Amino acid sequence: MRGRMALISLALLFGCQPTERSVKIGLLIPNSATGELATYAKYVQDGVTLAAKSKNFRVKGMRIEFVYPERYSGDPTTTADALRELKEKGAKVIIGPITSSEAKAILPVLSEIKIPVILPAATLNSLTDNEWVWRVSISNRQMAVATAYTAKDFLKLKEVGIVAFSNNPYSLELAEAFRNWAEAHALKISKFVEISGNSSNLNSALDEIVKSFTSKPESTGVFLPLYYDEAAKGIRYLRDKGYKGIVLGGDGWDVPKIVELVGKNAGENYFITHFNPYDPQSADFVEKYKAEYGSLPSSFSALGYDAFLVAYEAINKARGVRTMTVADIRDALLFLSVDGVTGRIEYSSQSRNPDTKGSVLVKFSDVGFQFVRRIAVSPIF
Repeated sequence: MRGRMALISLALLFGCQPTERSVKIGLLIPNSATGELATYAKYVQDGVTLAAKSKNFRVKGMRIEFVYPERYSGDPTTTADALRELKEKGAKVIIGPITSSEAKAILPVLSEIKIPVILPAATLNSLTDNEWVWRVSISNRQMAVATAYTAKDFLKLKEVGIVAFSNNPYSLELAEAFRNWAEAHALKISKFVEISGNSSNLNSALDEIVKSFTSKPESTGVFLPLYYDEAAKGIRYLRDKGYKGIVLGGDGWDVPKIVELVGKNAGENYFITHFNPYDPQSADFVEKYKAEYGSLPSSFSALGYDAFLVAYEAINKARGVRTMTVADIRDALLFLSVDGVTGRIEYSSQSRNPDTKGSVLVKFSDVGFQFVRRIAVSPIF
């Protein structure tokens, strides 16, 4: 009898321990990307991991477990399948994808898959029209309005020329929203040029714009809503041609490599983005990030960090533990407020965008990137 009891005790001790509960967060972040997308993906991943570490990888007494697609390069033709894979692996909420083209690719299948998706950095305006999609970053419209406001009221420019890539929705949305705000607020648009994306077309478009100016060069600006590699070519061309005005851009410039690509005599340039490591309000996050990774965080790092905070708070506020469903997390997101590194993120039943969130103005010159100011994006703009 005594032996049997001992065996039962051993069985209870070693064989019948309760399994620790976990909640799975799917990371729809490229793990086999190349080029600039690989850079963005690493920044976002590092931000997510640092945020999870700050919460000890636990929420509501459960262990946080990240699940990933087996192999995902960021190719939009495979994004929907990667999302399905994460749902099949038990994810209750998704962080990612990173780019707007990837995010667009999952919209048609979300009504079938039904899982909350938190976009760290995809800025295309229409993405959050889907009831399962929330955005952490500001949208293209918010970014363009902040840029146009900066041109007129902060930099006091008299006229601006715009170049947009016709085959790039990011470029077109920024360009059109900038023009719309400018025309409504008496900022002259001297020339609006749409081109296909190649360097020879860009150079001729810039020549057109510079010739169209009637004000002194120092009172003019060129808006280049392009990604950093093409923007660098445009800035370099303008400076080599002797242009002395200001060149403006969006968050697509926010990669330190643009400084190297433009080189010396970069002139005076400004861009709107989500975060800057030299912003005094970001000092605590920057120190934590440097201690963990030995380098400065980028906007993508900060947006990844905030995307995790949004997912964490949604899980924390969702009903139940054992019975928690994706619908419970979706319902929690409807009225969520989070103080993030990139600003206050607030959602409502009417909007899955952080509509009241501000942005950051950064100056780019021969000394590199410099934090200038935070800008509050108001609906009245």
